[in-house]
Amino acid sequence: MRLYSLAALLVALLFWTARQGATQTTQDTTETKLVALANEWTEAINRKDREKLDELMAPEYALYAWDGKLLASRPVWLDNLFSHITIEKKNTSADLHWAPRVYGDFAIITSKGDWIGAFDGRHFNQKCIVVDTWRMLNGHWKVVTRTSDCTDK
Repeated sequence: MRLYSLAALLVALLFWTARQGATQTTQDTTETKLVALANEWTEAINRKDREKLDELMAPEYALYAWDGKLLASRPVWLDNLFSHITIEKKNTSADLHWAPRVYGDFAIITSKGDWIGAFDGRHFNQKCIVVDTWRMLNGHWKVVTRTSDCTDK
């Protein structure tokens, strides 16, 4: 009887271990996909590609300060990008340091980089830490919020 119990325990342990490996592989694949999407979003911002931005951004997208203060709703954020901001330094995937974390249908991607340009002609040169929240919607990942903390360089 003891031998059967030990055998059953070993089989259960093997199945659990195999499942954990599959879960980690799925997590790694999802993180890789999200980093690729974050790079696409960055490129769409750099190019001011409205079609790509609409594809990647959730309708409820908003930009927040580190303390939770709303800085810009989606319409205001898009207006700022297209009408007020001139990007002088275009970040690339090599410039940014992505740190993704997946939590089921939600994901957080932390990054840091430089934000250099002008807003209505006023120059800015900032170092930023950014937290993007992504959500799986209808089978597609969409960025729903960005929280940023920038300091002048």
